[in-house]
Amino acid sequence: MDSYSRDVYRPALRPEKSPLAGTGRIADDLYLIAHHEVTGRPHLSARPLGVGLAGGLLAELLDPDAPAVTVHRGHVVPLRQHNRRSARPARPDEPVTGHVLDLVLSEPAPLPARDWLLFLGQSSAADVAGRLEQSGYLARQPSRLLRRAPPPVPVDLNWSHCALLRAHAALEAARPLKPYAALLAGLVLACGLGFRFSDFPGSPGRAAEEATAILPGPLRELIAQVQATADSTVLSTRS
Repeated sequence: MDSYSRDVYRPALRPEKSPLAGTGRIADDLYLIAHHEVTGRPHLSARPLGVGLAGGLLAELLDPDAPAVTVHRGHVVPLRQHNRRSARPARPDEPVTGHVLDLVLSEPAPLPARDWLLFLGQSSAADVAGRLEQSGYLARQPSRLLRRAPPPVPVDLNWSHCALLRAHAALEAARPLKPYAALLAGLVLACGLGFRFSDFPGSPGRAAEEATAILPGPLRELIAQVQATADSTVLSTRS
């Protein structure tokens, strides 16, 4: 494993050493950024939020250490690993991304990334929230209203702040540019969560385009697809 691959998908600290380091999964950090650290309420409407989180799940399948899919000419394409036992890409151990891969592989031909983002976006928020609950980062509070369950909330609000710090680090010129931070910041901006960076004083110092330029082509294309799809959902809601 080279240093680039480690930086793309894993923060410097492993979660077993400190929960402040997060789970090491892009969609998990994006979820924490996209929801209020105290109330658990989303900062975005459901459709662009779902698209952003769907992009995070697809990004996890583009892990350079064990890529299962790629994004090519606007389509999500499985990477077939031809060996004696199977022509399927290695299935992730994590069940949510494993299910996403199963869905991609079940299609007879590659589908447009936009189609996957819209389809996965219908359930991505609930799927990622469930994963964070199982990891101990979210918890559900008792509700007095039997008909409406409250959203899960971070067990420690500092964990949400740290996720936002990891993303903003890609835009700070004084900090070394890490691919993980660049990918997270790219998705934050692409789905419409850029306003979350307004709490940081001063100008960012590094443009988003400069930060994401260090990412491989398929990840840059995925970010572009997330932005175009999220923007279209906002426009369709307003029309």
